[in-house]
Amino acid sequence: MTVVTSSNLRPHKGRRRISKSSRSGALPVVLVAIALATFCLAAIVLHHAASTVGSSGSGGGRGRADDIDLIMQKKFGNTVVRGGNKGIGGILKKTTSFAKKSQEYVSKKVVTRPFKVAKKLVEEVEKSFVGSLPRPDEMESVGDKSSAYRRLRKELDERFPDEPWDASWTPEAEADTDAHRRRLELMKELRKRDYEPVDFDNDSDCPPTPSPDYPKAFRMEKIIENWNPDDTKPRKKIYQGICRFDYVKDYEKIMAYRNAEKPFVVRDDPRVLRTVERWNDPTYLHRLLNDKTHRTEYSLNNHFMYWNMGAARRRPGKNGGGGVPKGWKPPTEMIEMSYPQWFEKANVTDDKLGPDNPHWYFRLIGCGDMRSCDKKTNSESLFDELPFFQPQESVYIVEPKAQRGIHCRFGMRGVIAENHYDGSRNMVALLGGERRYILAHPDQCTPLYLLPKGHPSGRHSAVDWSNPDWEAFPDFAGARANEIVMQAGDVLYLPTFWFHYIISLEINFQCNTRSGIEYSKKGFIDQCEAYMVPQ
Repeated sequence: MTVVTSSNLRPHKGRRRISKSSRSGALPVVLVAIALATFCLAAIVLHHAASTVGSSGSGGGRGRADDIDLIMQKKFGNTVVRGGNKGIGGILKKTTSFAKKSQEYVSKKVVTRPFKVAKKLVEEVEKSFVGSLPRPDEMESVGDKSSAYRRLRKELDERFPDEPWDASWTPEAEADTDAHRRRLELMKELRKRDYEPVDFDNDSDCPPTPSPDYPKAFRMEKIIENWNPDDTKPRKKIYQGICRFDYVKDYEKIMAYRNAEKPFVVRDDPRVLRTVERWNDPTYLHRLLNDKTHRTEYSLNNHFMYWNMGAARRRPGKNGGGGVPKGWKPPTEMIEMSYPQWFEKANVTDDKLGPDNPHWYFRLIGCGDMRSCDKKTNSESLFDELPFFQPQESVYIVEPKAQRGIHCRFGMRGVIAENHYDGSRNMVALLGGERRYILAHPDQCTPLYLLPKGHPSGRHSAVDWSNPDWEAFPDFAGARANEIVMQAGDVLYLPTFWFHYIISLEINFQCNTRSGIEYSKKGFIDQCEAYMVPQ
């Protein structure tokens, strides 16, 4: 390196000037110093951000350190490594190599503006990380902690602004915001139709605590003749028999009916409407789910009957009515499909949606703490998308430790999920579209002609509700039931062992979660006279 002396300096308009040869020798040192300073500043930015994530993030750091390394490697190659499990608290290896790369980077960009380059680099690194910090509604033990997901959510949250959320808010406080009022206007657009109950009043029939004869029930024959399940054309009047409560105005009623283990619908929970707003953005679900494939049920027609061959082999049944019947074939096929592929098949004209045409039932599973769950198709972001279904006590979660993930099923118009019961409490949220539910009390088990437990489709009705054989199943006509059409922003509570038959009236997005078992109605199931399938 050339030494600067008085012999190679000369006055120039009141300033001292370094000779050309001296500048060329000193430049690498300056550039290396700038590059090292830049790296330190960038590391400080990232370290601060990561510290924030570490203190309020979750999931054991899933996705964080890898994202940070990627950012740094894009600028400086593979010279930055993590120090064990300490996130970005890594060490710098090959200092000479790093200095050379940093010098080249700075020299390539703007040699004459080194400090501007340093500032720009810090801004780029910070920009890469901004938006990947945790949101207030994240939960430590579940959810997607990757910066890619957080940046996507940040973009959507900026598009649909919200007041700062506080977990201590009352329902009234949550609803008294401009954001909630904006979403209520959106609900008016999404809920295209009104369905008038035939003989039910949502005020007089929904007192502060449920009456002994709640919910109101009607003959199954009337319900099906009024609106055949294969027909998705809306009816003006329906045989509604359960209450629909406003989350803010009827909060006390909601808790009273839930504690009494009675079915009901919650409407306009501000937290639910946040998800509805995002999911009804034309591009959001495509970006969220992208081309990753998920389990999808395929049927040659519009009927989807659950089946489990393994369960049939383990429980062959009694009195010759259980087990796998001779000539039985699986009613559906399980395939894999991406959301864009499913949507393309679902979003078709009426002539391709008849009952006898193929249908697809798209599924998502957020595993959470589930042990038996396919991690390859895990949609852990569901716990972030639906924070009201996170495993913590709330209106929707009775026993957090008994939760078994979040399950979503997206239905195309005409899809029918055959009648069945679930062996646990179930909260079902509709986040877009319409679904018709026909419900029945567990004491209606026998007239619903359930298949025996040893059958591949045990727990399900043997009757084709869209074309019932009244002679073969004479008691089915007199079974007591009711119905309700769920719309965007509705959440249905199904107590343990309650029967439900589901019809998709249009493209819809439904997610549900379960939280423990309530046993008071189990006796009806145990004493049920199962339908003996002819062999």
